[in-house]
Amino acid sequence: MRNKINLPAICRISVMATFLLNGCVKDTITKTYTLYTPVYSLKSSVRAAINGDPGQSVVQPGQIYTKGSFIYLNDVDKGIHIIDNSDPANPVQTAFLNIPGNENIAIRGNILYADMYTDLLAIDITNPHQAKITGTAWGFFSNRTTGTDTNYVITSWIKKDTTVETSAPGTPQFYNIPGSIYYTMSASAVPAAANAVAGATGTAGSTAVMTLIGDYLYVIPEEHSLGVVNVSDATHPTITTTMQAGFDLETIFPLQNRLLLGSKEGVYVYSIDNPAQPVQLSEFTHGTACDPVIADQNYAYVTLHSGTSCGGAANELDVLNAQDITQASLLKTYPMTSPSGLCKDGSLLFVCDGPVVKAFNASDPANLQLLTELNVTNAYDMIATNNILVVASTGGLYQFDYSNPSHITQLSYLPVK
Repeated sequence: MRNKINLPAICRISVMATFLLNGCVKDTITKTYTLYTPVYSLKSSVRAAINGDPGQSVVQPGQIYTKGSFIYLNDVDKGIHIIDNSDPANPVQTAFLNIPGNENIAIRGNILYADMYTDLLAIDITNPHQAKITGTAWGFFSNRTTGTDTNYVITSWIKKDTTVETSAPGTPQFYNIPGSIYYTMSASAVPAAANAVAGATGTAGSTAVMTLIGDYLYVIPEEHSLGVVNVSDATHPTITTTMQAGFDLETIFPLQNRLLLGSKEGVYVYSIDNPAQPVQLSEFTHGTACDPVIADQNYAYVTLHSGTSCGGAANELDVLNAQDITQASLLKTYPMTSPSGLCKDGSLLFVCDGPVVKAFNASDPANLQLLTELNVTNAYDMIATNNILVVASTGGLYQFDYSNPSHITQLSYLPVK
């Protein structure tokens, strides 16, 4: 789900490599790479600068979160855009929280929780233009180290093309030059998917790795663990426990007193009857694939897609009978093109599926009825609340009015830079 070394966004989306063959040399070839050298800044200085800058252009959209009349859009490894969505037809970027290494968002009241590489920050956003850190859980995201000196973090990258000679072609290679990183691989990765998690604290996407329930923040800090953070004092998060919770965990979804953890192999269900000590209740397994999951009282919806680092060949939507969540079983599988994020509002189910967003009537989960397809290429994350569908794609942020499900209309589009 995450790499131990944090590459610039462009590395993780599409590795740039060009192969040049010298016709007069038999045993070696020349390869041209895009080389990235990290720029480090003192962590204390970076923390002091998280105070709410003016709105900025979106470069690489990541996870989305909504609360009240605001949308919070992660810009991968750069920070969080705060968007005033009082008028969904005219969203306004009001502030930007400059948080290097940020990928995740959760909000309780006026406190925003965000990762900054290895650390979990609590940030008071009562006034987004005067945001301030109120507390920190140090080293919580243990797999997101950026170097041996924990007093520094990566704040930018210097890009440079470089050429090397190597032996016979065919095998992708990874090179780690002191202070720099570059790749020879030509494979690309699809951005993470996401979905709607409703609650008094706000609404997150289906690839969220953090969720707030009561006085606790539940987090997937690395691929095999579930972390529990006490936020009864919202301004000072305290790590309660970190436990082994499964394998290749990717997403977390709250359902009353249950947590559904999506992984590359299936879905793990945990009870939080004792909120400080989650206990595994059951597991539903499937073929290896990327796996966002959402659920209502009776059914769970899981998308599986291939063509990424997750492995597997399935492209489908699985509907699980979850009336007894401890014994979830497959109800029906629907073929898809390349599904990712999904969300549900009442009987309406929305699924990101390659070049479109599909809207289904899910009144009968065993017989989903396709209502329409929205032309949003590479959509990966959605939130549906109050008849407004917020869609994040690699090209920007879209909003649709679905008050009339048979005639869904686009309200606005906020493009990337």
